[in-house]
Amino acid sequence: ALGEYLASEEASRRSKGVNVLSDILAELPEDAIPAVATAKLVQFFSARLADATCVPHILTAVLALMRQPSFTDQFATDTLSALLKEVHVQSFQYSTRKAAYQIVELAIQSHPEAVAKMGDDFVLGFAQVLDGEKDPRALMLAFQIVPKIAALVDIKNNAEDLFEVIFCYFPITFKHREGDPSAISPELLKAALRSAITCSPYFGDMAIKPLIEKTTAAATSVKVDALETLAAGAHVYAPELFKAEMELLVEQIREDVMMAADDSVVNAALGTLETIYGVLSPATPVPNDPFSQDANMSDSSTPLDYVLKEAVFQLTADEVKNPEQIGKILRAVARSSTYNCSVVSDAVLPIIVERMNGTEVLTLRRELMDILNYVLSASCDVDRKAECLDADKINLLNIYRPETSVPLDKEYSFLHIVRLKGVTLLTLLPNFLTENETAMALETLGRATIERNEDENVNKEATHLLIQLAQSRPAQINSVVLPLFLAALNEDMVAAHKVARLLNALGSISVAAPSTLLPVLQGLVSLVTAGRLATSHSQATIETIRKVLEAAMAANAQRSAELYAAIISPLTDWIHGLAAASQDIPRMLVVEIARALVTLFSRLEVGAQEQLLEPLFAKYVALLGPDESAGGLSQLLPVFSAAVCSCRPETKLPVDSLDAFVSSLAVSALAGGGQVRRDVCFEIIASVLNKTKDAKLRNSLTQCVLRHEGQGVPLVLLHQWVARALISCNDKGGYDSVRWLLEQIKQASPYAAEAAEGFNIILGEHDWAVTPATHGVFKVLAKQRFYSTVVPEITAGFQSTDDVKANLLIVLTNAVRYTPKSVLMNGIETVVPLLLSAIRLTGGNLKAASIRTITLVILETPETLRDEVTTSIIPLAIASMAQSNTANTVDVRQAALGALSLIPEKYPYPVVHTARKDVLRALAGARDDRKRLVRQDAVKAYNKWLNLGED
Repeated sequence: ALGEYLASEEASRRSKGVNVLSDILAELPEDAIPAVATAKLVQFFSARLADATCVPHILTAVLALMRQPSFTDQFATDTLSALLKEVHVQSFQYSTRKAAYQIVELAIQSHPEAVAKMGDDFVLGFAQVLDGEKDPRALMLAFQIVPKIAALVDIKNNAEDLFEVIFCYFPITFKHREGDPSAISPELLKAALRSAITCSPYFGDMAIKPLIEKTTAAATSVKVDALETLAAGAHVYAPELFKAEMELLVEQIREDVMMAADDSVVNAALGTLETIYGVLSPATPVPNDPFSQDANMSDSSTPLDYVLKEAVFQLTADEVKNPEQIGKILRAVARSSTYNCSVVSDAVLPIIVERMNGTEVLTLRRELMDILNYVLSASCDVDRKAECLDADKINLLNIYRPETSVPLDKEYSFLHIVRLKGVTLLTLLPNFLTENETAMALETLGRATIERNEDENVNKEATHLLIQLAQSRPAQINSVVLPLFLAALNEDMVAAHKVARLLNALGSISVAAPSTLLPVLQGLVSLVTAGRLATSHSQATIETIRKVLEAAMAANAQRSAELYAAIISPLTDWIHGLAAASQDIPRMLVVEIARALVTLFSRLEVGAQEQLLEPLFAKYVALLGPDESAGGLSQLLPVFSAAVCSCRPETKLPVDSLDAFVSSLAVSALAGGGQVRRDVCFEIIASVLNKTKDAKLRNSLTQCVLRHEGQGVPLVLLHQWVARALISCNDKGGYDSVRWLLEQIKQASPYAAEAAEGFNIILGEHDWAVTPATHGVFKVLAKQRFYSTVVPEITAGFQSTDDVKANLLIVLTNAVRYTPKSVLMNGIETVVPLLLSAIRLTGGNLKAASIRTITLVILETPETLRDEVTTSIIPLAIASMAQSNTANTVDVRQAALGALSLIPEKYPYPVVHTARKDVLRALAGARDDRKRLVRQDAVKAYNKWLNLGED
């Protein structure tokens, strides 16, 4: 039926006919075309490829036809021959060129034998297809095809033609279309071109010289690209080709390492050097091999000579120039292979040892040690100590032995740091130090961490090195370093800064090496429970234990039961003993133990939690009664609360009746008594309500709690905690308590201020009660619903007296603090006037929160506040920076400076220039603030306002 179109002399009719045929073929299922028809179609399409008008549609049709099982190797040969011979691919638009590349790739994938038989014709034809291509999308396809061709076809005869077509694109640069997910990234295209250039050993003699020339380019990206391509080619090109150019390449790399300001160039240069020397290195030493003469600097140059001669020259000079760069180059070469490591060590170590023994100049000793450290690190990297190190062991130990004559001043801190690094490297060398020598090395590092140095960097570096060693030598860390640290913490009158430093070091070590975790934690627990630490130090130690446990649980929560038994149980038993002896225990010490308990208890399985709850209830539940005294064991009730609130929703509490339990808690809390007991009762009530999945049971428990008579602050707190529990899980009963609280505020109740402040309880953070970490139930839109419910009621009641207005603003500020930004920005215009009033009438954290909300509005939708920025916001921010006002805490002053700093960025000069003089005067005063952080923020803001209008 298409005959008259396909055979028409009119080009447009032929094109239409082929288009229809192409579309049909593309939609046909597999096995739809018999072999005879496929043969006819292949013959027809191959002939028609000479017709430029039909080529776009024919290529689409051929792609569809190639996916048919009846498409044979012979058909692939015929089609490819016609494509490569008849079609000038680069004269067509991208879609047609893409189809041509896809045909070639599909033929390589599905008919490799046919492609291989075409041989030189295929290689040369593809080079002609690619020649002149400019579109990054097409180039990506073509570059990905080249390695496949090199793997399938012998390209030897046409390697030069193919290479020239590819290499003309190096280095490739183009402008990436931002925001277009289909665009080709420059990095991916560079990688594809690199793979094409380095896909065949036949490209080596044509690629190496021009690539080395490209390393001299001024552009960093070109230099790095050339170096990385050389490194990629090292594993493909013949090593002899690199040997011929090594002198020039090493000289250029040395210059890059010495002079480059960009770390990416240095890293690429050193990486290339390491890769190429790794390829050139013999697998094992060969007798009379010229490499073995490198250390003696023989006349017959070998590749290693180009590095070693310069290094030896620098090492023997009166002044060692660029020791760090020399060390990096030696390390790159040495760690390229175990053989090269031995050769470099043999050449360099005797010189360094001789010079170290012959000089007392500390700067020179530091430079030599620095270079030596790089050489030793290469031995650690290749996991094989150089044989020559055994002969120089005594000399090495003497070099790194602590020098008592060198003071612990800042002036000499670099020498101490270099020495500590060397001690670490000797310890890491496989089978180099004996057990006693390793213990001495670790003791040196431990004491460097413990002893105070004028330069804290020495202590920090020693800690960092111990962390590194803990991963490979955990047993020695536990046996040598840990006792040193614990003894230092146990000293009389130990300074607080020293305690903090040692605790941070122990925490970092235990987190880095799981094998040290339990010994470190048990050692810290023993210090606390022994009772020799000051109270503040005990609290800091328990805080460190908690942080370590949090890190350990984030990595592996399966150890929670083991760690609970080993760490938490001894701590709770110890503090229980103190309380039973009627000792006063600081509240924060109890809270820290409770926080540590939460970290592990919340991760236990249901059965384990229920088992541990039994003894806890036996110890503490009786203490929740209203007649209990506030001292003694009652001090420990937060620990009990932490455990109960950390339970999973499925965990059953060991009580006969849940109704009776929460009812008794409500009675005790409403009866007054100690604040600790009252807070614990409310926390447990909220946790139980929140985790009760059955809505009817939850409602019943809520009514059971709220039916008890109460008054004053306890009743206000009860409603706040009930609201927290129910609003989080989107239970409408929570809003009954919210409305009750708002009514107390609007009616100017004696407890209106407490009702307003307590909205922070409803939405704010808590250590364990109704939190995500303790399995609290949180619905996705809970905070949004709260905001949309409360804000209209606040707005409606804002026409009341000043006292009511102030309390409503406190509620508003608390609501805004915890509302997601996306919700807050919707309808912010109605809230802004209230927030400005809140800044005037509140103080402390609430005032700071209001200012930060205004700052967020300026950041997100500056036009919303365009009219208020000079009339209200700037004057309020200036007033909030005054230190004379006690409401302007440090947090408030920083928030105000943050707002002032943002305004010049978001508003043009004509809008804010009238306030510039007043702002600069206020900021000049803020630069003399008592607090350093405030002064820093003031300087930044001052500079922005000083330059206002200059852009």
